[in-house]
Amino acid sequence: MVRASIKDALRYEHPLMQYTSFRVGGRADVFAEPSNILQLQEVLRYGKDEGLDISVLGKGCNTLISDRGVRGLVVRLSGGFFNRVERRGPGIVVSGGGASLPRLVRRAARWGLEGLEPLVGVPGSLGGAVAMNAGGKYGAVGSHVRSVTAIGYDGELHYYEKDGIDFGYRSSSLSNLIILEVELELKRGDRGAISRRMSGIFQEKNMTQPLASKSAGCVFKNPKGLSAGALIDKVGLKSARVGDAVVSCKHANFIVNVGSATASQILELIYRIKDEVKKQFGLMLDTEIKVW
Repeated sequence: MVRASIKDALRYEHPLMQYTSFRVGGRADVFAEPSNILQLQEVLRYGKDEGLDISVLGKGCNTLISDRGVRGLVVRLSGGFFNRVERRGPGIVVSGGGASLPRLVRRAARWGLEGLEPLVGVPGSLGGAVAMNAGGKYGAVGSHVRSVTAIGYDGELHYYEKDGIDFGYRSSSLSNLIILEVELELKRGDRGAISRRMSGIFQEKNMTQPLASKSAGCVFKNPKGLSAGALIDKVGLKSARVGDAVVSCKHANFIVNVGSATASQILELIYRIKDEVKKQFGLMLDTEIKVW
């Protein structure tokens, strides 16, 4: 039975394509967009009581959703409490886990707070970025995390100081939790210098990455000491195509949807890349994106 407090937050057979950066995917059996923690706890309790598998979708920038959709309950943290970005103290920023990472980066720069410039051009939500320790050659978000408030799929709240969180390459010890709020510690700096550094990093990325295309970011993790994009290029798969799913000619570790690609076409291209790199180099590439 659906509680009255969450009845308006639930939708059934809801299309997910619009929420993903690939712009592909089917429907969710049940879809929910809670606006606060209490409502989220009620939604999670409902999912548990109904025996539903629960998946959490941020901005859909690191996710490939099957054309057949997602069985169970999909929860999206998009507004209200989860979307706020606030400055607290000289170098402290507190943000909801569902907040847009690009918006956070721009706002920190306007406040004259440095540290997040390496994340310019990285899409998605802050919660997703922290869970996977998003970043690049100039730095990752985990180095600026002061504390995290999260919730388990059982509805239990958790609070972690930075010393209690393990951050690795595109990973963290928070990956099995839903991140509700992140406290970031940044340095005060010169707004002009911060803006110039952001502009320089963005221009560099824009020249080498398909930032304006429909993609999910880097598809594969870099093997230790190697570049996944360079390996894909060396096996001759840059610009390879399956339907409207294409390996980017700018950066071979990106697959872009150039029209009406399907999830199955993108997945076929992913498998083709993995097989070819394994055959030619004896390396098995690990996917960075999540496949639902």
